[in-house]
Amino acid sequence: MKKSLSLSVQAVYVLITALQLIFVPNMLLGMFGFEPTSEVWIKVLGIILLSLVVVYYAIIQSGDKNILKMTIYSRLLVVLGFILLVATGQAATPLILFAGIDLATAIWTWFEIKRV
Repeated sequence: MKKSLSLSVQAVYVLITALQLIFVPNMLLGMFGFEPTSEVWIKVLGIILLSLVVVYYAIIQSGDKNILKMTIYSRLLVVLGFILLVATGQAATPLILFAGIDLATAIWTWFEIKRV
């Protein structure tokens, strides 16, 4: 399979988010209406996301259609989780914007797979 442009875009988005969470977390949190924090957990999340970028890169390089499909399911899980957090009042509504990006790239990847 040809290398996935949609997963490449997702990887860049995750990379940017990870670096923001690691180096300027409160800027990112403020953009989406979340309270500033000095907790280390937000940076831990950034580091975990950074490791996900490495996995995405490996998937892109492999071109494995089955593994690429699994990224669709994992992104849809993120979408569902974010929607549930907002719906139950545990997170601010702007979190839906993050869900939208994951949903859009998951749908894009699905179309890429279907074209092959």
